[in-house]
Amino acid sequence: MVVIPDSSAGFDQAAISAMGIAFERACSSLQISGIATTVREIIAQRILEAAAQGERDPDRLHDRALKAFDIEKPAIVSAA
Repeated sequence: MVVIPDSSAGFDQAAISAMGIAFERACSSLQISGIATTVREIIAQRILEAAAQGERDPDRLHDRALKAFDIEKPAIVSAA
């Protein structure tokens, strides 16, 4: 279950959408399931903090969420 603040929390629809995308991507990147509640809460908190500072790009929100776990964006490996 994804919990994202409604627009009355100070975020417009575009920001909420970006946060949702970033949250889902970060959870997927860490390969966590619904039982990893604490990890999901940390991801959500980091995304909310970045969004509160004005960040609206889903890629940068995702990256900042992963940095909470000392994880940089994974390198893309192409099949040879």
